[in-house]
Amino acid sequence: MTFTQEVIYIGLLVLGILATFATAGLLLWLCSFSRFAPRFQLLTNLSPQVVAIVGILFALYTTFFASDIWNIRDRAQTAIQQEAEAMRGLFRLAEQQPPVIGAPIITALREYARASIQDEWPLLARGEPPGEQTLERWRDLLRAVLAEPAAKGLPTSVHAAMVQQVERVHVARHQRIAQSQRHGDPLKWFAVACLGAFTLLTVALVHLDNWRTQLAALLIYSAAISVSFAAAYLQRSPFQVFVVSSQPIAELITMESLLDRR
Repeated sequence: MTFTQEVIYIGLLVLGILATFATAGLLLWLCSFSRFAPRFQLLTNLSPQVVAIVGILFALYTTFFASDIWNIRDRAQTAIQQEAEAMRGLFRLAEQQPPVIGAPIITALREYARASIQDEWPLLARGEPPGEQTLERWRDLLRAVLAEPAAKGLPTSVHAAMVQQVERVHVARHQRIAQSQRHGDPLKWFAVACLGAFTLLTVALVHLDNWRTQLAALLIYSAAISVSFAAAYLQRSPFQVFVVSSQPIAELITMESLLDRR
């Protein structure tokens, strides 16, 4: 996410929260202190069940919203785990081979892991497209697996398993990048604002008999709506908001192999 987009998101968050409390204050003034207050008092017998109905709708939307946010984070972490598992599988296969075959593959694996953590991760954290360096390290890894010593010196089944693990690394990396490029939908901000406004209106109408009770209820619901705006703000790239762990991939950089002991 660019700096301009970041400013826009923060501005929307602050504006949403301020507008929520401003709306609560406006409703309190209109219903209890303005010259229109007597007209609002005609609705004193409005059933409190109206608040329950609107509140349930708002709560359901917020629940699904929050669930979607955590699902995005979980999918990103799953992609990282799958990438790391494929790398570890290839690492274990390579360390069982003669040094002329296994050593170049392990070296290429470590370089790929280092490029992913040191070069690509900061770009993902800023919401920027990844560069070519990590992709080039993956190509080096593929070349090491397809090199003549490995292609001719390994059993067909072992070599096929290695190629499959390299492909799994590539697929998982693309999934990880795809999750890093996800950004929140502005329409969800609009939905939160509309449902929040309806909730505040119903709260104000069912507490017309006592402005102090009305104020307390409006403040409570305003705080709850502000949490929903914060949730909308969090629905961005999981690499920017959540601390998705890069440790599973980083472990490959320092993982000791059997070839290191020879």
